[in-house]
Formats: sequence, structure tokens, C-alpha cells
Amino acid sequence: MKVFFTYQGVNKKYFYEFDVSSSITVSELIGYDEINQIIANLDHDLIIAVNSELLDGNFKALPNKYRLKEGERVELLRPLNQDPKQRRLNKI
Repeated sequence: MKVFFTYQGVNKKYFYEFDVSSSITVSELIGYDEINQIIANLDHDLIIAVNSELLDGNFKALPNKYRLKEGERVELLRPLNQDPKQRRLNKI
């Protein structure tokens, strides 16, 4: 099955497509060399989401328990540079 991985850094953007087995977890996917190299160069905390939904253990399972489905996108998230609310207030 095909799954996708993306990280939108400040200077560089990454997008990979992987052909994986149907029982792979997010943690196993993150163990791939291409993704490990990206994680090694991060200067912020590791935050993982699948299809823009945070894997925090509350609403979605943690990465080591979440089994990927066909076509899902695993994302590494980075902190925002600006608070969107404050940015809107500054525009006025």
C-alpha cells in the first residue's frame, strides 16, 4: 500500500511516497532512513500528525500504536512563527 510523508520546514520542504506493508505503524515508518535524517536535523520538538490530526494519545492513538491505512499522510509539524490571532489583530 502507498503512504506519504511530509515535512514543511522553513527553508526546505520534503515529500516522500512509500510502498509499505499493510500493518506498518507510524513509529515504524519514522524509522526509515530518509525520515531519520530529517528528524536528526530538527531544532524543535517532534510533533507527529496523520492527515493533519495530532497523534497525542487522546483522540488519535500514539505513533507506536497507530496503524497506517492506504493513502494516509504522516506529517512532522513545526511550531508557528507567529500567533495567527495576533497577526490578524496587527493587520487592523
